[in-house]
This record gives sequence, structure tokens and C-alpha cells, in this order.
Amino acid sequence: MALPLDDVALVHNCLEYVMLRMQAITLVTTAYALLGLLFVAFCFSAIGMWHLGYGWHDQQRFYQILLLCACAPLAALLPQAALSGAALLLLAGLFTLGLYSSLLAAWPEWALREWSRYVGLLLLALVASGLRVRAAWEYFILWAMAAVGFIHAYQFLVYYLMAFVTGIRMLDADILFSGFSNPRFFGQFQVMLLPVMALLIEKCRQQRRTAIALLLGLALVTQWCIAFTLGGRGMWLGLLVGHLALLLVNYRLWRILALQVGAALLGCLLFLLLFKLIPQWLELDPILRDNLRAGLSGRERIWQMAWEMALVNPWLGVGPMHYSAVYNPIAAHPHQVVLQWLAEWGFPAAFMALALGVWGLQHSVRHLRAVASNELDAGLWLAILGALVLAQVDGVFVMPYTETWLALLIGIALARWAKPATPLLAQQLACAIVAIPVLVVLGKVLINEAPGLFQDYNVHMGVQRIDGAPRFWSQGWIPNRGVAD
Repeated sequence: MALPLDDVALVHNCLEYVMLRMQAITLVTTAYALLGLLFVAFCFSAIGMWHLGYGWHDQQRFYQILLLCACAPLAALLPQAALSGAALLLLAGLFTLGLYSSLLAAWPEWALREWSRYVGLLLLALVASGLRVRAAWEYFILWAMAAVGFIHAYQFLVYYLMAFVTGIRMLDADILFSGFSNPRFFGQFQVMLLPVMALLIEKCRQQRRTAIALLLGLALVTQWCIAFTLGGRGMWLGLLVGHLALLLVNYRLWRILALQVGAALLGCLLFLLLFKLIPQWLELDPILRDNLRAGLSGRERIWQMAWEMALVNPWLGVGPMHYSAVYNPIAAHPHQVVLQWLAEWGFPAAFMALALGVWGLQHSVRHLRAVASNELDAGLWLAILGALVLAQVDGVFVMPYTETWLALLIGIALARWAKPATPLLAQQLACAIVAIPVLVVLGKVLINEAPGLFQDYNVHMGVQRIDGAPRFWSQGWIPNRGVAD
């Protein structure tokens, strides 16, 4: 018996809908798979040197830009958390002022790179926020971070053993770590890594995955040992403020705090064993850093320079990244994120960025106080707040590896803490529009500059005789590059 025409049309429409739905799911899955592959490459950029002639900073910047270029055109197509109208207005004002400042800067091309990178990091955070319904992907990001920390801990112990096996009989703490050109940059990563590793251990304990929890716990203890060996004052400040703040916000999440205290104590004992007892037994004098030295290490000078720039250019600043357009013998960035934004973006943009930060912290506090909050929320809070505190005395928003991980963790936090709602059309349109300059500007850097970067660096070192000062690349002084361009 033949079906009525209306029923045939209904079946046909249903089949079309199913096919379109399957195609959409396939495209989304393919997009996530591509981003996942580039994300893994980014993770491994702090484990091994894959490109001859490149330093750690430049290699990590290369893979960061590659990830942002892939993420930008996909951001408007993939699910994302809904931002409030106030947050959207603040972001629109912030990046509009930043774009105007970039176009008026002395080196617009370099200013647009900084502007595009920040927009790309925002899009990356929004893509990560869309993983609300894909919890497995959220934990994939966190486990990838823990895997990097595990490998670093393993490398640290291997390098320590090699100091004795090779017969050199020299124990220098500065050559026992890998993945970063400076121990301070490693500390920026650790301030986020330690809470993430702790939350994963607590998660494994709840799921009775004892073997994995024990293995990860050993890596966490080793990471604390590395922190006692190489960690700076800013890292300790970030960890301390984050953990004390969590205790004040919600003492019911004390288990993750207790876990960190236990791991820190064991890490301290391991540090005493490796760098005090064993060297004393072998009659060695280890070369260690003074992690709690007094003074600001020249920061007062670069802070003063940033403040003077801000006062001279209060409305739009000197231009994104343009603190590094005026040479000083200390650093190409002021090691203080608020002063950096005041000097380079101007007072209005800096206040908008601060308002967004305050809004985010207030929103997270409300969620942490809720009954449903758990170890994942606690770990994200500790990692993000610790990095923001560290940014007040160090270049967290300059180093590629650090700022990318911070964007990813903020995205996961948005997925956890944002209200379940469909994003406004204005949010999706804005993502599609700003993705174009991000792809053009950063894509041009990848094609035209990255392949010959090490040769360009050697030329500037030979002509200018100025040592590397990391900003965008490891040689961060804009005029030194701009003249050659």
C-alpha cells in the first residue's frame, strides 16, 4: 500500500534532517580533531626542541600562533559559552580601542600582532568554553597538561642522575630543567600546573584509580621539589594567595588544599635529600638559586618607565607591544600586566580589562560557594588566580606557553561556571569578524617570518650586539627588527 503524499514528504524531510545533522556532527568532530592535534603539538613544544636554530620561546610562539590561526576561523562555527551583554560590551570596547591604538602606533604591524594574539587567545578560550557538553575533551586538556608536567618531572630526575653518572661531579640547578629558556618561565607554568595535577589526583582518588593517582602524586611531589629548587618569589606569591583565597571562599574544598600541603612537604623533603644530604655525603657544593632574595631585581625601573609612558599617552597608550620599542637594559616588557596595559593600550582599555577580570573573579566566587562545586572548580580557581597574581610581578601575559594555557583554563572555567544559554547573535558575528584579521596578521607571520627567524636573530645579534629580551620573539626589541624590515 502506497503512503500518502504528505507522509512521503514528511519521511523525506526527516531523512534530510538526519543527513544534515550527521554532516554537522562530522564537521564539528573533524574541527575538534584538528584543534586537538595542533593542541598536542603545542603541548610538546615545551618538551623537546623540534626545530634547529630555534630557542624554547620562539618554538612555543610558533606553535601558539599555529593553534590560534586554526582556532580563529572555527570559533564562530563551534559551540561556545554565552557571555553576558556587559561582558560583550567591555570586550568590544577593549579591542576597538586596542585596534585604534595599533593603527596609530609607531610600528603598526607589530602592534597588530599583539592585538591579534590577544583576540586569538579570546577565541581559543571561547572554543574551550564550548566543551560544556564534551566533558571528555575538558579532561583531555587537563590530562595533557599533567602529562607535560609528568615528563618534566621525569626529565628533572634523569638530569639529576646524569650529573653523577657522567662523572662531571657538578650539580647546577639551572641545567636540571628543560622546556623553557628561564626558570621563571617554568615557574609561570608551574603556578597553573600544580593545582591541575592536584585536582586530577583527587578525581582519581574518588574514582578509586589508585595506581594512576599514585603515579601522578609522585610527579606532583617532584614538581614541588623543582619549585623549591628553581621557583621564584612571584610563583610562591601566586600559589600562596590562590590557596588562602580558596580556603576563605569555600573551606569545604579543603581536601585539595590538604593534598597540596602534603605534596609540598614531601617535595621539600625530596629537595633536602637531593640538594643537601646527597651533595654533602658526596662532598659536592651544589649551585642553587636564591629564590627568596630581597629587592625587586630592577623591576622598579621598568615599572617607572611604564608609568611614565602611560602618563604621556593616557588615552590610547604608545601602542600594543610598544613598550619594547624603547630600549632599556632590563626587559622588553614591564613585568606587571596592569602597567603593561596602561602604557601600551591606555587608561580606558586597561580599566575595561580590569573590569572584565573583576567580573570574572566575582562570578567564580559565587560558583565556588555553591554546594555543587567540586575539586575541578577548586583546581581551576587556584590555577587561574595564581597566574593572575603572578602577572603582577612577571610577564605571564607575554610568554606564549603560559598565556595559551591560561586562556584554555579560563575557557574550561567558563564552560563550568557560565549559565547554560545560547550565545547572542552579536557574539557569534563578532567572533566571525575578528577571526579575519587574526588569521591574516598571524598567518602572515607564520608564512613570511617564522621560517627564517633564527637567521634574522643571528643578524641582529651580530649587528646590534643586544642580547635577547623575550617579547613576541626571543629578540623582542621592535626597532631592531623594524629597521631590518
